[in-house]
Amino acid sequence: MMFVQNLGLLIILLSVINTSYSYSEHRVAFNPRGYTTALNKICIHWYDYHQNEISTECNIPVGGSSSKTSPVWSIGYKLSIHTEGGTLHNGPFFWWDGWVNGIYCNDIHIHLKYGGIVIKNSFNLAIVYDKCFWEK
Repeated sequence: MMFVQNLGLLIILLSVINTSYSYSEHRVAFNPRGYTTALNKICIHWYDYHQNEISTECNIPVGGSSSKTSPVWSIGYKLSIHTEGGTLHNGPFFWWDGWVNGIYCNDIHIHLKYGGIVIKNSFNLAIVYDKCFWEK
């Protein structure tokens, strides 16, 4: 009988330990600007603590600024920027436990180069604790 009670306690303890991986939520902000007509979509790919890509969201507006809040299990993200000329990847960027309450500001500037033949992407990442420069 004591063995069964100890086994039950062990199972409960292991289930609590196994589901305790949780990180602070982080806000990831986006500011697509410039030649945004070349943008088809922007996707954010969330990473788990094994550094595996677990989920993807592609509902980020390409016209105007926006933001996403990370899942509690996520330790970072990667962006994929889909344009007429192909797909650009930025990241991954990992926060682990650092930068709690930090905002990851992704300034995505699409502009033409060489008379419209090549689309060049300028990507700047800043981590702030107040607001991104484009937010009022």
